Amino acid sequence: MRILVAALGSPGHAFPLVPLTAALQDAGHEVTFATGPDVAPTIATAGVPTLAVGRPLFDVFREVMVARGMTGPPTSTQGTREIAGEVFGAAMPRQYAPALRDHLAEHPVDLVIAETGAPGAALAAHATGTPCVLHSFGRRPVPVAPFAVRAREPLARVAAEVGIEVAVDAPLGHAYLDVCPPSMQDPETAGTLTGLAELPLRPTGWNPPTPDFVLRRRPGTRWVLLTLGTAFGDAGVLRAAVEGLAAPDLDVLVATGSVDAGELADLDRDGVQVEPFVPQAELLRSDDRPAVVVHHGGSGTTLSCAGAGVPQLFLPQGADQFFNAAAVVATGAGRQLLGPEATPPGVRKAVRELLDDGPERASARALAAEVAAIPSPADVAAEVEAWGRPAQPAM
Repeated sequence: MRILVAALGSPGHAFPLVPLTAALQDAGHEVTFATGPDVAPTIATAGVPTLAVGRPLFDVFREVMVARGMTGPPTSTQGTREIAGEVFGAAMPRQYAPALRDHLAEHPVDLVIAETGAPGAALAAHATGTPCVLHSFGRRPVPVAPFAVRAREPLARVAAEVGIEVAVDAPLGHAYLDVCPPSMQDPETAGTLTGLAELPLRPTGWNPPTPDFVLRRRPGTRWVLLTLGTAFGDAGVLRAAVEGLAAPDLDVLVATGSVDAGELADLDRDGVQVEPFVPQAELLRSDDRPAVVVHHGGSGTTLSCAGAGVPQLFLPQGADQFFNAAAVVATGAGRQLLGPEATPPGVRKAVRELLDDGPERASARALAAEVAAIPSPADVAAEVEAWGRPAQPAM
């Protein structure tokens, strides 16, 4: 089959689709990965042909905020929701939908796999009569989320603006690849997928090659990974966490992500390693994986830790991170510290308790077993001829 995979240009949105893309390619299918111009070169390191689409996601975020007279990130949940709704539900689809529609008209494919954060790709598939399957990057979207599985407003309005006819509230695909284990789902969102075939897919982490990375370890010490991801980094939160974590019997690896590593260079010392980027997926799959991961609650990191059986301490900063944190805490496999609770003593106490072989570690192992039972990318890719086309009605 000829397949176009499409995702927004950010690690949290694009990286989760790479394992299935690679598995499809390994199975002999002709696959192209469409994503933002700043992320496409990174995806290409997986050996997959790429197509750059639209403009960098974070440039669009900045433009939307400037247009609203904002000089910094929104300070309220409502403000965050409005900005995200404009970016994901309107600004990015305006770029993806016409560009990919034209590409598909010139280079037809048998299937489009559209990340739920990139509904413009699903609109392009609809416009060209191409079967479309939606690929999640985390939990099922709540009704107010801008990550669409249906053509709700303002997406239907955007479709009309770019000359694509789609019925309001129509499903954006015929199936949904679900990377979230059932125990982490919100039961109230089950109706979101009405009209779509639900296909379980094991969440599988991916990172680009990092040949120069070397993990520094002191003999006989356990270690903790600390990161706030690539979207909502905060140097102050990272500093407070390092202060709480650093100890003679515990090594700390800090992945600064969206925070300039230079701002935290003074923290790098014996027992504390500061890096702008680390091979997180590889580290979590290794035999010498972290004993605990302290992180923001991004979907990719959350699900990778779930699959690794590692207890998690959440320091959520924005977007879906609070929901992810609450979901893991509800399974018993982690804890969370919100806002002012994320003090050095608070982090120290929570991590020390998570390091014990207590109930959270047992729950983390149970969650990992649940993830392991989900069909792998290779298993799912082997059945693409079946799920890649809409089911035909019975005669």
